[in-house]
Amino acid sequence: MSFRPYDLLNLVNRFGEPLTLNKVTTSGTYNPANGTVTGSATTDYSFTGYFYNYDNGIAGNIDEIRRGTRKCLISASSLAVVPDDEDQITGNGDTVNILSVVTIFSNGIAICYICDVRE
Repeated sequence: MSFRPYDLLNLVNRFGEPLTLNKVTTSGTYNPANGTVTGSATTDYSFTGYFYNYDNGIAGNIDEIRRGTRKCLISASSLAVVPDDEDQITGNGDTVNILSVVTIFSNGIAICYICDVRE
């Protein structure tokens, strides 16, 4: 299914809900002795996003077949940073991990981000 960038923005504007992006701002230091990461930090960014189910059988850009993957549509103008595959999205009693991000452009300007997400 394909959408024009304006259609995607309309989905967020009409049906979006308040969400929070938990962005990893400091990756920290890996300790090989015990397998832990210390010193990592996150920053929270509020935005309006729209979740939808996406059942294509294969989630894009990952090496694993998985049914029932959801996507989160984010307006680029409502978020001060670019989402990354190490970030999390929380809201509406749910926390999901971002697996991959596709940026949708119109005339060279980022319009929205489509994130493959999984709990």
